[in-house]
Amino acid sequence: PYSANACWGFDAGVGMTVFDITKLHGRKDGDPGSVLEVDFYYSNSLLGLSDDALTKKVKSDLDTIFGQTCIESKVIDAAIIRLPNAVNWYFPGSYSYMPETRSNSLSNVYFAGDIVKSRHGSWSQEKAYVTGIEAANAVLGKKDTMEGVLALEPDEPHVALGREVVSTVQKLLGGKAPSLVDFLW
Repeated sequence: PYSANACWGFDAGVGMTVFDITKLHGRKDGDPGSVLEVDFYYSNSLLGLSDDALTKKVKSDLDTIFGQTCIESKVIDAAIIRLPNAVNWYFPGSYSYMPETRSNSLSNVYFAGDIVKSRHGSWSQEKAYVTGIEAANAVLGKKDTMEGVLALEPDEPHVALGREVVSTVQKLLGGKAPSLVDFLW
């Protein structure tokens, strides 16, 4: 598995990301076991499951994804956190309302999370991770807050073309490209 694995298809309308925490923290080869985190989203249908039932469900899903090695493993510990209706809803123009890593009002306050502005370009859990590194670098007084952050790969050609088209339309329209929302109201 990769350090982050987006998955779907186990429950109608529910997605999940499996994080291999041992890879993210640089585990040495030969250390026994793994630490995994599974984040479900749009998962209100799972909220009623007991901790035991949810743990068994996750283990079954992971067995399907990762195969025999996972099937032969056992869960030693599990922590369940339920956050109903906790998905961020972005909207056109919402980026301008996101805070910077360092507070503009309080000199000793820093922000990290997927709603923080970043030069990186990642989103969701990856963005939360990256902005955590940025915030830590800022707290440590590092000039380059992106130190230790891997750059994203260049956009695929069709994505790059789409970005260029939107940028051109924005310039022609004085800085704002129309969105579906503009046609609904």
